Amino acid sequence: MDYVSYQARARQQRETRYGADIDASLLWEGVSQPVTIRNISVYGALIIGAWLPAVGQRVTLIAQGLEVCGTVIWEAPDRCGLLLSHAVDPMAIIAESGMAKDERPTITLQRVGADRYA
Repeated sequence: MDYVSYQARARQQRETRYGADIDASLLWEGVSQPVTIRNISVYGALIIGAWLPAVGQRVTLIAQGLEVCGTVIWEAPDRCGLLLSHAVDPMAIIAESGMAKDERPTITLQRVGADRYA
């Protein structure tokens, strides 16, 4: 049996990851699956989805302002990590998606008792 090992280069592993919530599509072997990009760096991305490819699978990640090939380098039941085939600009991709850097919902809590908030 042949074994293949996929490892990101050390330089790539140190790249800053930027949190995201970007709707995208992941394509492999004629399959197109809706996914969400949860974080992205110059050479990698964390993808969330219901059905994802196995480690070693070559894929294409498509989102607004992004179309890049990559390889799945790790997997879990609802997520996987991609090593992208070439450098991307994470901030440009996040901006293109319409998600502002500090776009987070505002939550207001009111004190309803001793050490209790709602």
